[in-house]
Amino acid sequence: MNILSKSFDNRINSTNLYIEMPFEEYLNFAKDIIKNNELQRKRVKKSRTVYSLLKDDLKQGCVMPPLVLAITQDKTIDIKNISNIELLNYIVENKNKLVILDGLQRTYTLIDADSEMKDQDPESYSAFLKHTLRLELYVGINKSGILYRMLTLNTGQTPMTARHQVEMLYQDMRSEEFGDIHLVTDVMERPDPRKYEFSFKNAIDGFNSYLERDELPIDKEDILANIKVLGNMSKEKMDQDLFITFMSCYANVFKILREASHDIAYKKEDIRDAIDIENPFGNSVFKVFSTSQALTGFGAAIGKMQDLKVIESFDEISSIKQEELAGTEDEWFEQLLRRLDEIKNNARKIGNAQRMYFHYFFRELFNKDSDSYLNLKHAVENGFQKYRSQL
Repeated sequence: MNILSKSFDNRINSTNLYIEMPFEEYLNFAKDIIKNNELQRKRVKKSRTVYSLLKDDLKQGCVMPPLVLAITQDKTIDIKNISNIELLNYIVENKNKLVILDGLQRTYTLIDADSEMKDQDPESYSAFLKHTLRLELYVGINKSGILYRMLTLNTGQTPMTARHQVEMLYQDMRSEEFGDIHLVTDVMERPDPRKYEFSFKNAIDGFNSYLERDELPIDKEDILANIKVLGNMSKEKMDQDLFITFMSCYANVFKILREASHDIAYKKEDIRDAIDIENPFGNSVFKVFSTSQALTGFGAAIGKMQDLKVIESFDEISSIKQEELAGTEDEWFEQLLRRLDEIKNNARKIGNAQRMYFHYFFRELFNKDSDSYLNLKHAVENGFQKYRSQL
């Protein structure tokens, strides 16, 4: 492995290394890159004919366009004061943190070519392994920078949804804590919102809605959706991890809403008797606001308010204290359950309708120009009226 040059990427605050190495060296860790990133995009079946031609070319020693990789390591290194030998050692030591930003299909093809060349005579196989491969490697980069660069590199190709890329990139945070919130997966255990445990999937849903400025799920691979996300991310500063910032902000919102409801968990019969709802959306604030519907509504609301210059940053929401909230003495949570029940009984797509309602609830609650600003009772009602006006 030989470092040919170093360039600093001012947009994502990261150093880009231009590296040259033989096929053999890249193949030694290429399979591990794919294996260690279980959510990495699969092979593109419809392009097999093209990649079959590339495979034949690789066997003859063709020069591929450079692959682009990054080390998903939060630890920053002093690029200016580190020798190339130390830098190469750092790369080798952190090879399990490598992720492919551009060139995954070419990597699959190179692995296939290697498998076939092993059956050739030893001299031909040895010559194949010595062919040169070039790559760019981003080091000292945070995950927001990686996500931004992944999107810019892959938008014009066979697309992978922005949500898929977010989930892949942040999969190692499935057991992380953000303020009071602890992310867990269904495989690990069932999240208990009473203990500030959130589903990793719900957290990703919320963050993706923030990036897309849309609370509704987008399942299809849509190039235009990726371009929209790129436009939104281009406004962000890359000196912070957006996912951590997003979840830390929501942790504060979740906490003050729990405090505003005195953290009461109603019994089912109490809800039925008091507000005449047989099957409520939830029996407590911690249950209701740990759902995907609430998180996606929040993400879309914050993103929209930033675009409209209503708020400048997450800090404005993260700094709000429970004592600043009004309308807490008027049984705001019971009214919220009534409105959610009304939505359930009348909407054709209940989940999407609930997401939209939470979107407007949060916009009413955190918009300084709104009559509902920091007033839970008013946000519940005015958010519902805004929701109905969109139908």
